[in-house]
Amino acid sequence: MDSTLRKLAAVVSKEMRILTRDKEALLILFVMPVVFVLIMSLALQDAFNERAGVRFALLIVDHDRGPIGAKLVENFNTNHTFTVTARIAGKETTPLPTEEKVRADLRTGKYKFALIIPENVSRDAGRRMDQQLGLVAVAKKLPPAVDIRLLADPTVRHDHRGMVITSLNRALQGIEAGMLLARFSLLRERMNSASAMPSLKPPQALTIFAEVADESGTSSITRAAPVPTSVQQNAPAWTLLAMFFLVIPLSVTLIKERQQGSLLRLTSMPVPPWVLLAGKSLPYFLINQIQVVLILLVGIYLLPRLGGDALHIGKAPGAIALLSMAASLAAIGYGLVVATFARTPEQATTFGATSVLILAALGGVMVPKLVMPPVLQQLSHASPLSWGLEGFLDVFVRGGGVREVVPELLQLLAFAAACMAIALLRFGRGLRHN
Repeated sequence: MDSTLRKLAAVVSKEMRILTRDKEALLILFVMPVVFVLIMSLALQDAFNERAGVRFALLIVDHDRGPIGAKLVENFNTNHTFTVTARIAGKETTPLPTEEKVRADLRTGKYKFALIIPENVSRDAGRRMDQQLGLVAVAKKLPPAVDIRLLADPTVRHDHRGMVITSLNRALQGIEAGMLLARFSLLRERMNSASAMPSLKPPQALTIFAEVADESGTSSITRAAPVPTSVQQNAPAWTLLAMFFLVIPLSVTLIKERQQGSLLRLTSMPVPPWVLLAGKSLPYFLINQIQVVLILLVGIYLLPRLGGDALHIGKAPGAIALLSMAASLAAIGYGLVVATFARTPEQATTFGATSVLILAALGGVMVPKLVMPPVLQQLSHASPLSWGLEGFLDVFVRGGGVREVVPELLQLLAFAAACMAIALLRFGRGLRHN
């Protein structure tokens, strides 16, 4: 065991000497992601997420089973801004989702908004209108306005929430107007069939529904619930891209050593293949962690001094550290796969850079996933950069901790393990053939 550790330390030392030999290239590995984060965060802090054609996934949980619930479902179904999933009581073979389940789906990004229509909304709204119009006996105190609840994913911007609230309030106003017209039609029929028209009390202000109070988590959105800023999107996004761009130096150095015969000389010593790959990987793992720390410090302290938004990283440093390590292992594993399959440095550079950019674009690094069409949003789940980005957003924006990022951690670690296993088999086979 001690002999294996010494060999591993020797390989790590050799790789560190290779990296530090080209100090300019090493400096670029740290400067490039920091510059990108600064530029993108400052450039997009005002316009971030302001774009046309956005479609929001909306869940409607209808406990009402009456005309008001049906009208709201119909209204949002005809609005092209929303992709509606309706769960209607009495039409489902399974129980409707509980509020806890709805909130969990919002936190994971399955839906952006959820509309909860309570039981007996249609009945209560009708009674309240009749009481305000004087068609039925009114108690000393008018019952409270009918409440329709709106929940939202905390990563949705305030302006987008305001748009949805406005859409809902307009829909409710339309329902109120329709109910009022129905009452007047009924009175006209009674007047035609009776000698006297029932007395009608014109209300000073007809209010059936309470003004929509949107909520997120345990606190109201209107009380400044957390929303992502440009830097909260760009800091983890470009950090992940920088991590995966290590595929180029990692694969190029491995291929050059193979071409120059360095690896062949190493095989003359009893060094297992995994020791060689681990020794090459550890320095890059360290570089990744330094990149993360630098970008976090720049976002927290430097960016506000330049006029940008400060980076708020949540309250779970342990979750951030675990995500950083898991993402680094995934990036290194991918780099090793490229290095063991590419035959020349040119192949590794071209394929590595292109494939990483595709994974980044698909994973929401360059453009937030919300702007993508539904098909691409589904495909984005196949990108490891998407897993890492969602994990960081869970901590930075949604207030999550280690428990909340476990799914992303498992995905990144599974991807890393698969890549490293493939690279080790390929690398060991190549050494035997040599």
